[in-house]
Amino acid sequence: MLVDDIFNSCAHEKVAQAAVACIGGVFADRVRHVAAVRGLTPGAFAASAVRRFDRTASGDARDILRRALRGTDQPVLHGLRLILEPSLEEADEVEKAELVSH
Repeated sequence: MLVDDIFNSCAHEKVAQAAVACIGGVFADRVRHVAAVRGLTPGAFAASAVRRFDRTASGDARDILRRALRGTDQPVLHGLRLILEPSLEEADEVEKAELVSH
């Protein structure tokens, strides 16, 4: 049920933007940076990642996410963070590769 709550809420740009802001800190800074590089708002970037995960995640990936949310104080925010982290790491790798190639 919690995973569905993430998909139903954070797939919307304004909700995703508010959730990223609630998480705050370095995470929110990273989301803002990657979004800006891609010409998106943080909310659009986050919502897009949530929709992509919803469309493409395997049953196993969904189960892993579901288990990771058990017992957390803020499961929707934690789940959003877990969904976004791979996209942020991928962006970090692209940036590193571009720095090396210049």
